[in-house]
Amino acid sequence: MRKMLVVSVLAALLASCMPTPTPTPAPPPTAAPPTATPTAAVSASCDISATGPVTIYTRASAAADQFGTLGSGETVQATARTADGFYGFDPGVAQAGNVGPFRLRWALKTHDLTLGADCSGLPVVVAPIAGICYAMMMQDTPIYASADTTSAVLLTMHLNDYAMVTAHDPGWYTLDLNVASPGMDSLGYMEDGMLGGFNGPCDGF
Repeated sequence: MRKMLVVSVLAALLASCMPTPTPTPAPPPTAAPPTATPTAAVSASCDISATGPVTIYTRASAAADQFGTLGSGETVQATARTADGFYGFDPGVAQAGNVGPFRLRWALKTHDLTLGADCSGLPVVVAPIAGICYAMMMQDTPIYASADTTSAVLLTMHLNDYAMVTAHDPGWYTLDLNVASPGMDSLGYMEDGMLGGFNGPCDGF
């Protein structure tokens, strides 16, 4: 009996000397992933302002006819730009027969032209070249491989498309599709009655 009592006392003493286990801390809560902020839509227009007289051209070229002048302090809203620094805007005047880029007038970016904050979002376009006669499309128009409606249709041009006119024979116009909105390295042929309109020096056609 005494032996059992001694063992119990020793066990109690040992237990009292043992360190109390430290509780394991709970892991911190996981933070929710950041929510992406929606990107604002890129503007398709911009304000351009003149700080001095700025020449306005009928096409995106200093060789084109002059349309007028943007006076100091005047601002217009551009809707397109070219890779070489012209900004196009609709002058807001009556233009019977003109469609697409032919409705725009063009200002070259110089130190006298200030661009608004949204101008980087403007579409870059290949504007009609000065000194060229263009056919402007005002409806879906088949372009044939030769001056014959039984020949292959190379493509169908649509409203606002355009192409350089190189010749006019009875019933047909010859188009250079390389100097055109479709940009094909080929000639094409359009029936006379399908023409939407002319723009440029077209008296010879």
